[in-house]
Amino acid sequence: MASQQSGSGAIPKTPRQCYDRSDGYIMHITQGPAVECAPPCSTSGSPGNQAASPAPPLMARSQESEDQVLRLSDHEREFLNAWFPHLESESYIIPPAHMDTVHEKMAYTGEGERIQVLKTQQQIDIDESIEVRDTVHIDRVLKNVHHCMNQIKDKAAREKEIMVILTQAKLGVYGADTQSIYTGAAARNTNSVKAEPLNLKEDFVDLIVIHRERGIMMAAIIPQTEDDPLAVQEELKKAAAYLKQARDVVRRSVLGDLVTQPALHQAIVLPDTTRRCLEEVLENMSDLQELQEGLSVESGRNVSHVCLCEDDMADQTRLDAWWRASLERNEGGDHAMDTATYTQLVARFSIPLTTIELFLSRQPRLQLWTQGHLVHAVGMEHGRPMTCIALFPQQFQVLEEPPDDYDVDVRILWGPTGTSKSIVLIIKGLFLLRKGCATVFVLQTSDDGAAAAYLVRHQVRETAGQGAGSVQLVNMAGVRNLLGWTEGSKEKVQAWVEELCQHAQTHGRVHILADEAECDVIAEIYRALKQRHVRFTLWAAGVKLDVPADMKRHVRYLTQPLRSPPAVVREVEQARDMKDGTVPAYTRPPVSAPCDGPPVLTVDHYGDRYRGDRQGHEGDDTWRCARCGELVADMLRDLRVGCQDNAPHGQGGLTFSDVFVLGGMNCDTDTPDDHRYSPAPFIRGLESRGVPTRKVAHNDTEAVRQLAEMTSGPTQRAAGRGRDEAVTVANENTVWGLERHVVVYLDTGSGAGHVDLTGRLRSMSRSTAQVIWVKNVET
Repeated sequence: MASQQSGSGAIPKTPRQCYDRSDGYIMHITQGPAVECAPPCSTSGSPGNQAASPAPPLMARSQESEDQVLRLSDHEREFLNAWFPHLESESYIIPPAHMDTVHEKMAYTGEGERIQVLKTQQQIDIDESIEVRDTVHIDRVLKNVHHCMNQIKDKAAREKEIMVILTQAKLGVYGADTQSIYTGAAARNTNSVKAEPLNLKEDFVDLIVIHRERGIMMAAIIPQTEDDPLAVQEELKKAAAYLKQARDVVRRSVLGDLVTQPALHQAIVLPDTTRRCLEEVLENMSDLQELQEGLSVESGRNVSHVCLCEDDMADQTRLDAWWRASLERNEGGDHAMDTATYTQLVARFSIPLTTIELFLSRQPRLQLWTQGHLVHAVGMEHGRPMTCIALFPQQFQVLEEPPDDYDVDVRILWGPTGTSKSIVLIIKGLFLLRKGCATVFVLQTSDDGAAAAYLVRHQVRETAGQGAGSVQLVNMAGVRNLLGWTEGSKEKVQAWVEELCQHAQTHGRVHILADEAECDVIAEIYRALKQRHVRFTLWAAGVKLDVPADMKRHVRYLTQPLRSPPAVVREVEQARDMKDGTVPAYTRPPVSAPCDGPPVLTVDHYGDRYRGDRQGHEGDDTWRCARCGELVADMLRDLRVGCQDNAPHGQGGLTFSDVFVLGGMNCDTDTPDDHRYSPAPFIRGLESRGVPTRKVAHNDTEAVRQLAEMTSGPTQRAAGRGRDEAVTVANENTVWGLERHVVVYLDTGSGAGHVDLTGRLRSMSRSTAQVIWVKNVET
């Protein structure tokens, strides 16, 4: 996102890490050029915020330093209220999680098609590209830094400390030789520091902490030294010189016009160097004067105290000691800051540095992710549209494997949720159409499989770019009921088999795909076609498959999670059906996830049996509580759902159609509000906060079809915007087979056993990024 001149009204915020598309196959993280960024939505500019009763502007809540209050522009105030709504009471870390770079390779199947496949760690280890190995290594050490700072933030929160932590800042990019940088404050305030060019040459990754009480800490991160004493010594000298220069620049040009001068502290982080190596280097250095000046310490021993090493990061006691040592020193200025100064500093560093004007603004700069940006990015990484899919080697091998014989090509894909069984079916359908087959039949075998069947049909047809007749959906739901086969149901299967036989006589072969399949129905069709000596392709997939003995040789297990990030997978793994073996267990993928989170968020519902203060909650079930709806709406607002932010490369931010609200409630009829299974009260709470909703009945086939065809990708969704821009509220079985960035799970209130059976497996697994769990508290 391109930085603008300070009077332009746009946020000068550009990416250091951003998503890009590579040959239409995979979404990955790259160092990218700046692209345009619109300002954050205002508290009245989107449906989600119109009735949200926003908190008063941050600066309006403080009566301190009124002359500084006046210098906070409307744009800055709007930014802080939108992205840091609890700035005076909570700590923030930016970005909310470290995003790893994704590496991939091109592979070719036996069908002659090329598919993007994610590289395994073993492949990266032997990769000839030094750049690839370096990015993997740097990602690992920076993720460790981020984890440690999260620990510090969490501990500080328990002790009521307030701060904003920037773990991937870059002060050096503001001083590139090709740029002339001046303080924008000079144009507004004649008492401001004199405008002059800055020159920060080194391109370190910085850690910046803006502490509410103790001032600012700037730490240079040295990511690659690997216990090489010569390399450590050289990098220490560079970091010290850089920090000395950065301190002067920040003091003069970023803080120079503030009435209250905050303290500045310096530190160095060496996440790839052991404490033993550092001590050896310091002992052998004849002159530590440079280090002492750069870090503003009085002795060589203190240099060691303000350096954080690899083994220190794994020890909470030593991590705490480094944190205290880094903030105890005071290089000029006052420790204490009033509210206005703290707010000014957060605005200047996180927008970032809006008081600095860049006349040449096309240089790459840091993108500072909010929690909503993180959810969108992780959702796009895990829930890519078909044109951007990259597979694990496990899924690729299933596609590459030749059929068992010429006449019969059968695969039964069995595995837990989110392991790309549907994607493999869709790619198989594309292969068939591109080889010239006339028709692919998509088979729906159960009422709960409707959404999955519509999704497979839509994706195969649209991605292949062929006509509506190329992919036909056949509804065989309900042919086998709970009591087993009936004469009528067998006749229905036989009638369809007869149609398939006639199709085979004309076209030579029949091709069938079945997602979320009932194994008894698949087995009946399989046996009937074999008995009639029909040449056929039958690929089916499911989570719970009781495969008969004569079909077991066709089973292929897909168990590596590709849809959901690890934080969601860990919740799904607690499902009863996974623990008792009804659903196969996940196996660890050979490729690290781009991000572990975001972590699951929770909202507590105090039901009828709760004996304490219910805090405005009502009803025994979560969906019968308007207060829970209001709290969830506030969380969605904090994630900036519905705000028209422009994320990197025009992907857009989270929209209301990126959200599912799921549970065991009944959405089929407009039942009265007091009906036990109606979600009307919860919906009322959402809408009272300005969140538009769309309730989808289980038997509304047209609505289910529309949901299935509205994929995760913003390009595919753009045509439906306006009509479909609403949060979907549905029974968890209605959307089985679909996915969205954010899933709000409404706990059944029937105890832990029931949530393990349905909620984790049926609802939480639909999420490609963020789960919000509305939990029933009974005691």
